Amino acid sequence: MIQDISTDVTLFPAVSPTPGDRVLFCQGGQVDLAPWSPVARVAAPLVRVGERSFFLGAVPGQTPGSAQRLRALPDAEERFGAFCALHLARWMLTHRYCGRCGAPLILANGCLRCVECVQEVYPTIAPAVILGLTHQGRLLVTHYADRPYRGPALVAGYCEVGETAEATCRREALEETGLRVGALRYFASQPWGLSGSLLLGFFGEVEDPHVTLADGELADAVWTAPEDLPPPPDAAGPLSLTATMIEHWRTARGRD
Repeated sequence: MIQDISTDVTLFPAVSPTPGDRVLFCQGGQVDLAPWSPVARVAAPLVRVGERSFFLGAVPGQTPGSAQRLRALPDAEERFGAFCALHLARWMLTHRYCGRCGAPLILANGCLRCVECVQEVYPTIAPAVILGLTHQGRLLVTHYADRPYRGPALVAGYCEVGETAEATCRREALEETGLRVGALRYFASQPWGLSGSLLLGFFGEVEDPHVTLADGELADAVWTAPEDLPPPPDAAGPLSLTATMIEHWRTARGRD
């Protein structure tokens, strides 16, 4: 998965930009990543992965586009660094002022601190589940109806206040597909910077396979045999937890 790298990761490193570093430009919902150069405008260091640091800022000539483009970065360390940098950049850009007194927030010791009341605001992480629904050796593969990502997906959703991850699995399955889940089996977790999430993966068996697309979030949901499952959508292999779970089920290990 995208986090499977062997180098150290440091958030908000106390470094200045040097050749080889990267600058992440965020504009609305779009982003662009470019090599640092002396003409770059740098706002803050975001993360350091191995020997490369990522900064929030801008380089002349950057053209923002979909954040999905970061999935195509060929270098594994740069790819994961870009995901972490995007998570932190979006958090910083949406927390510029103190929610208690309205004064500016400044970066200090891994958090944003109010210059007036000294309230500290830490990076926001949204827990969410990825659920592989199974029935008699088949996996329910879905596609989103209205998201930029058009590849194969699984049932998924954010945890609500007061809700366990297991309860989220059951609620999302019912809301999206009308299916009721029996036993749940935890699979793995993943930080996913594109959505600022910590993803928790589960497999769950259902008795009644009749699917009802109830809430309009999914374009389709098809029970798929292992031999008919699609390959990972990224050139570097199964980067996402979703792709890893699909690939796991496609192989013999997924059917033991």
